[in-house]
Amino acid sequence: MKKYFLILTMAFTIVFMGCSDQLERTPVDSLVEETAYRTVGDLQLGLNGAINGYSPNQLVAFNSIFTDNIKLGYDNGGQELNTYNQILNADTGDRGLWASRYGAINDFNRLLEAASAITPGTLEVDQYNNILAQCYAFRALMHYELLLYYGFNFLDDSALGVPYVDYVSAVALPARNTTSEVLIGIQADLDNVLALLPVGTNDINFATADFVTFLRARIALESGDYPGAINFAGDIIANYPLANAEQYLAMYRNDANTVEVIWKYDSALGANLGLFSTWNFNGPGPFMEMSNELGGLLEDSDVRSTVNIDPASVPDDNEFIVGKYGLNTDEQAINDFKAMRVSEAYLIRAEAYARTMQFGVLSQNDVFAVRSIRNTSAVMPSHTSIQTALVDILAERRLELAYEGHRYTDIKRMKSVLNIGIDRDASDCVGAVPCELAINSERWIFPVPTVEINANPNIGQAAGY
Repeated sequence: MKKYFLILTMAFTIVFMGCSDQLERTPVDSLVEETAYRTVGDLQLGLNGAINGYSPNQLVAFNSIFTDNIKLGYDNGGQELNTYNQILNADTGDRGLWASRYGAINDFNRLLEAASAITPGTLEVDQYNNILAQCYAFRALMHYELLLYYGFNFLDDSALGVPYVDYVSAVALPARNTTSEVLIGIQADLDNVLALLPVGTNDINFATADFVTFLRARIALESGDYPGAINFAGDIIANYPLANAEQYLAMYRNDANTVEVIWKYDSALGANLGLFSTWNFNGPGPFMEMSNELGGLLEDSDVRSTVNIDPASVPDDNEFIVGKYGLNTDEQAINDFKAMRVSEAYLIRAEAYARTMQFGVLSQNDVFAVRSIRNTSAVMPSHTSIQTALVDILAERRLELAYEGHRYTDIKRMKSVLNIGIDRDASDCVGAVPCELAINSERWIFPVPTVEINANPNIGQAAGY
């Protein structure tokens, strides 16, 4: 979505009314809710600012560095060592995700509250409804991500999740809602999106009806609603083609092709996500590199090798620079984040097929659809059991969704069935760096930030922190 910045300049003015004893003093040196949003145009500016407050960077960084997709770079000077050593920061809730997402939720809640006091003009109704729809959509997405990382068990309706916050309050001390309660709130928000979106809404920089369907596919997979995952993913697959090799390169090299994109986060000059800097300095040398294991898995016949491995890499020396968000034709690393792509929908459906014992033709066909369009040497996989199917799907997700914020949660979702944790190649974890994260580690759940625990007695900390 385009980045717009609301710059509020306040004039500090005192108007003296001659010798009158009655001075009319209107406070203009502060911004209060009653005056912040007065028109639909104000709401639009507020929405743009609220969306701009959401960043995928924390999850992109964490999912790569904490797992088996990254090793120390040759120019590392101490950057990202805690995450690389699989240490979760209880002070910040790790990478500030808790504060970031609840801060964004608060922004969207304030917009919804302000909108309730504004009556749009006849020509503003569609814009007004779209603003409301976007608020509900992104509030749902924020709660989903929080539940995914801080919730105790996505598959258990009665497990403690996260606070579902759909109100504005400066004094509330919310407790954790259950998984079921959070999901009910999310689905209600998504219902509101569909009810409010104007007919024909199709800007992939913002939420659309397909954004809702895609998010529901993800939720269904995580919550064990596999028939739902099959149906929602199927709806996406029916409406979006997979990018061919030329289109795929254009999608990542210049943001020039979006044929398979359902939703993307739009970067622009002056409002750039800066994903390149997740692993690389602006000057020479990376501080984190692609792991040797992942670099070895990317074949020359696979277009994803060209996208993910920077041309400056020296594979023969096990030097793999992450290039997915590299320099574009303007020689600047300004890259959109393709947050929802149809290739993921294929892999969601493949996993849901496997988990419902349809791991023969159906699951392997969906994996092959993605693999064959990316890799000219691809062969049809053989899914003979739920285990062989999930191992293959996990491997394909690793290649297809590399550096897009999925690896940690993918392993977390499959670890109990496959009896695996994080298992780094020995060459990617030299010295005292841990090579494994056990299946029963407490670090599969994020800690709530210390400041939240200290301020809110109703929030229970996850075990082990």
